[in-house]
Formats: sequence, structure tokens, C-alpha cells
Amino acid sequence: MKRRYFRSVIRFLLLILLVQPLTLMGAPDDSQRVTVIRAGRVITGTGEVLEPGEVVIVEGKISLVGNQLEYPKNARLIDAPGQTLMAGMILARSSHGLQSLSKNGTNCNWSPLRQLNEESMPWDDFLEAGFVAASLVPAGSGFPGHAVVVKTTPESSDRVIKAAAYLPLNGRSPTGIYSSVGKGFDAARGEIEKVKKAREKWDKEQEEAKKKAEEEAKKKDGDGAATEQKSDKPEDEKPKEFEPPQMNPAVIELVKILEENDDALPIVFFAQNPGLILHLDSAISSVKELKDRDPLSIFILPGSRTGAFHQVVELLTERKATVLVPPALSAFPDTYTRIYIPVVLARGGCSLVTLPAADNLAGMRGVPAKLAELVRYGLSREDALASVTLEPARLLGLDDRMGTVEEGKEPHFVLFDTDPLEPGARVMKTIIAGEVVWDREDRR
Repeated sequence: MKRRYFRSVIRFLLLILLVQPLTLMGAPDDSQRVTVIRAGRVITGTGEVLEPGEVVIVEGKISLVGNQLEYPKNARLIDAPGQTLMAGMILARSSHGLQSLSKNGTNCNWSPLRQLNEESMPWDDFLEAGFVAASLVPAGSGFPGHAVVVKTTPESSDRVIKAAAYLPLNGRSPTGIYSSVGKGFDAARGEIEKVKKAREKWDKEQEEAKKKAEEEAKKKDGDGAATEQKSDKPEDEKPKEFEPPQMNPAVIELVKILEENDDALPIVFFAQNPGLILHLDSAISSVKELKDRDPLSIFILPGSRTGAFHQVVELLTERKATVLVPPALSAFPDTYTRIYIPVVLARGGCSLVTLPAADNLAGMRGVPAKLAELVRYGLSREDALASVTLEPARLLGLDDRMGTVEEGKEPHFVLFDTDPLEPGARVMKTIIAGEVVWDREDRR
């Protein structure tokens, strides 16, 4: 406790030192640089719940989290008594609002931003449901493109948070999976071979040129030419560097996977039925470069109430997989016995990422209520809230920037009128980068 107290004092002094010189120099008012949000309750997502709680934002980052904090008197204040603040929710997979276009085959370079029309995009749908960021994905089978993470602000000059987050792989049948995986990686292998052959040819040409130059030099020596006149080429001139031929942009991301590049995108497989997961394993192992690697471990499951996904729960938990799934209740086939797939997965050590039951406003609105239902059936509160905040942030490689209410992170929040897992909880405000971008009070 003493250590936390002293740290708070030090941070406050640093905050004062930061804003004081600006006032003396005639800089803009502190309220333009310091924002304070006061709420009846703050769920940090790190295991700490503050009642009441305050969040101090300085220059676009969370500076302090606590209660009864010290901050400049003229700081801009967002007061939300009786409301609950938590990290803004993140939608890990959505095509909501994108212009309809299906890409089939291998099109890893295709960006869903090409399907985004700012004027018709329903950003308010995301904001009303409390989603501060969304990972947009293209539709289609095979590798239809890559996911792009965007802010859901109504207007933004810097909407894109991450230009490429993962590669969706959509298989609708076993035949389709084998075809998509086989053709995609065959094409990637062909590009690698193309560059390899070009390199070998260049190396051979360089070696032949070197031998030719040496022979000419010996010939001049034999003719008694002066040493300083052996060659007109300057001694410090370096040979030109190899320029590889341009690869097919549609398969470059698969090339990175084959070559185990650090910046290779993860594959996220949409399993429309449990059997397709087993077929995917077989298809991937048929790619010689991938045969001895760890199996794929990020899956999207549908929200079917009658699907037999209980048959692959053990496989998923053994891999400690990341599973994107709507918070639906399922039943064993031909029975009335229910199984709560998200609960079982979370208890088994999987990373749970919640998706709406439907990719529309109604589905997004219903996420907190569906999560509350799963909590009543055994999902922990922490796992439920993390499944729409920290876990999708981790999946998208953004957990150092968002997903929890912590010092140093970006100030993206959602305010509920009560506990978010209480029946009937409503989003009151959605805040992105410290600015209120959706307010229920303004909708009345």
C-alpha cells in the first residue's frame, strides 16, 4: 500500500511539472491536454475494481487510474456518477456495413478497406453497442484477403489501427479446404522457387563476369601492360546487388508463413462444422514445409445450438487454442441436454474471444446480455469481460495499446448505466481517444 501511495504522489508531481510550464509559457489551457473521467465504478480489467473510480488522460494516454486523484483544477471533466466504466469492447471479426463482394481462392493481399464506403458505413451501430474498434474481414472462401483493424469513430483521418492483423481461411467443405490450402501454398512455393532460380542465375552471371575480368587482367599482364592500367574499373566500385523478381502479391503472406518470417500473419480458420477442423489438420500437414510445425490454433466457431462442437472441445483445449465464438448455448445432438461450449473452452485453458450472435446491430447490442447468461452457467466474470476486451486485443496484437484500463494505454472506454453483466445493462457513452463519440443522452 505504501509503495502504491508513493507511486501516485510521484505521478502527480510529474503531472504538475508537465502542465505547469505550459501555463507559464502561454500555451493552451490545461483542459486541452488533461481529461478526467469520473465514474461510479471502474473495471480495470487487471483484477482491480474501483468504486468510485477516476481515470486521468494526458496527451492521448492514460496517465493515472484510481480514486481521489490529484489533477489540474481546469482539466476537462467527463462526469458519469452511477455509471460503470470499462475498456472499450473490440470486435474481432466483422463485415458489417461493407459493400457486398465475395473473393474466392487465394487473395491474401485483398483489403476490406476497398469495400468500405465512409458515407454509408454504419459506425453508430458499433458505437451504440460499445465497440471502439473492429477487425473488418472480406467475405469469400479460401483465403479471401486479410483482416484490417479500424477505429469505429464516425469521422477519422487515422481510422486504421492495424493494416493487417490475420489471414481468414474459410472452408465450406473438406474438398474446399484441401483445394484452398494446397493451391495457396503451392503458389507460394512457386514464388519462392522463382526467386531462388533468379538468385542462382545472378550468382552464376557474377561468377562468370569475375572470371572474365581475371582472365583479361592476366592477358594484359602477359602483354606487359602497366599494373596501374590493368582495369579502367575503380577498385572501390562494388558489384550491383541482386534484385529479386517481384512476387505475386496475392500469395506473399503465405510465402512469409512458409519461410517462418517474424511478421507472418496468423491464420484464423472458420470451422462451419467440427469435422472441418480435422480436415484442416490433414490439409496443413500435407504441406511439406508445415508438416512438422505446431498445428493451427486459432478458430472461429458458429453459434449453432445444435452443432456437435463438443466433439472437438478436447482437441481445442489440448492446443490451448484461441477460439472466436458467439456466446450461445448449444445442445448435444438429438437431445435436450445443453452444453455451454464457451464455458467449457475457457475452463479448459482456451483463450475466449466473443463474437456477436449475428453480424449486425442487434447482434452487437446483445453481447453483454449473452455474456451475462454464460456467467450464470459457469463462465467467470473476468473471462466474460476479457473476451470482448483484452483477448481480442491480444489476438490482434494490440494488447500493449488497449484492452484494459491501465496507465500508458490509449483511452478507449465504454460506460454502462449499471454493471455490464447485469440484465438490461445499456451503453451510455462510448469514448475513443479520450473523446465522447457516442452519447445516449444526445439520442433522446
